[in-house]
Amino acid sequence: MTTTGPASRPESALDPSAFDVVDLSQPVSEDMAGWRGTERATFSVGEVADIAHSIPGGRISATWFSTVAHAGTHLDAARHMFPSGKSIDEYEPRRFVCRGVALDVAREPGHELTVQELADADPGIQAGDAVLLYFGFAERYTEEIYYDHPYLSLEAARYLADREVNLVGCDVLTPDMPAHRRPKPFPYPVHTELLGRDILIVENLGPGLAKVLDRPFLFVMAPITIPAADASPIVPLALVPR
Repeated sequence: MTTTGPASRPESALDPSAFDVVDLSQPVSEDMAGWRGTERATFSVGEVADIAHSIPGGRISATWFSTVAHAGTHLDAARHMFPSGKSIDEYEPRRFVCRGVALDVAREPGHELTVQELADADPGIQAGDAVLLYFGFAERYTEEIYYDHPYLSLEAARYLADREVNLVGCDVLTPDMPAHRRPKPFPYPVHTELLGRDILIVENLGPGLAKVLDRPFLFVMAPITIPAADASPIVPLALVPR
């Protein structure tokens, strides 16, 4: 007799040792790249006084952390650009787990990635994928050149949207043109194209992204459930089958 359900699943599907786990985030630090050039996370670690406890020789330590949600590795929700769009807390958790595809599109500073360049790097993007773009800038996160990053053309963003991907991530501040290169006013064409079609955006991916290029993996992230928020810090992970 053939059985179905959890009892019949292969043990390897639930075995953590069957996967390499790759951290795709950037660390928080004093010299991290700032959102809009200046907005960074601040943090401190200290002891909390006047708390009774019974830990022999112990002390109570606490970490204070403050940040705009758009600093560091983070997730943009549709509400970031559209007041009527979904906020972070309105997405189903299943949106945060999907097949991952990492594309090597390393380019020079200020380069606009064309739709043809993106198509040439496409290994077979499918609907529902997390498409992660490695511009080769994750390793420059604390350098001034990070602010003059490569970016997506509007046509390249439409290429991804037309394939109904789940999210687009990048190892730069934004998939849109760098701030100092923008005309004024600036329409944020990539953000509006993607978020307008409810395609999530992940920014400031870390050096771990280079480790999963050309490798199949499961993309997992967990935003903080902040009511009505337009963004959230995240630590995305790639689960790569061994």
